[in-house]
Amino acid sequence: MSLPTDDAPEEISLGRVYEEYVRISEVCNDYIHRSLGDIRLFGSIGALLAWDPLARLFELDAQLQQPVTPVGFLILLLLIVLVMFFDLLKQSIFFFHLQRMQALERVLNRAAGDRGELFHLAGGWPDWFRRYHAPAANGFWGVFYLLVVVFPSIILYLQEYGGWLFVYLPTAIVLLGLHACCAMRILGSLEP
Repeated sequence: MSLPTDDAPEEISLGRVYEEYVRISEVCNDYIHRSLGDIRLFGSIGALLAWDPLARLFELDAQLQQPVTPVGFLILLLLIVLVMFFDLLKQSIFFFHLQRMQALERVLNRAAGDRGELFHLAGGWPDWFRRYHAPAANGFWGVFYLLVVVFPSIILYLQEYGGWLFVYLPTAIVLLGLHACCAMRILGSLEP
């Protein structure tokens, strides 16, 4: 369905515009619900990453007889980054739907006349995102990046796999840097 231009609001009935608005809102709500569930996947990966090394590290009277393999950390890093890029794909689709909702909100608000912006969910998201959501998200990703880079590096160092740090650290920095660049590009779509 193509949206009417600003100077021709009668081309599509308001009922049809509202139906499309509700449909896209439901798609966005479903995306949000499923994306927030992705934290379970990150938690599972984190548990895999941390459980064995921490359990053996805190056994005070035991030696680390079976050290964590550096290849295991690399595989976990690749899985984590794969999930992170998958989440970016979903976020990109979500932002596309938000842009469509913004256009529908303009038509619906124009039809409402002087009653103000009755429909402002998608139109209000970019400002809300910049003011409130982004600082919290930046904190989350900062801690997450540190855990993905620092924790495995410390374990590798403690287990005398220092040479592997020259493989793990550059790989982590490149992959996470690429993720950050792609995320910034997607977030740029929120700009008016």
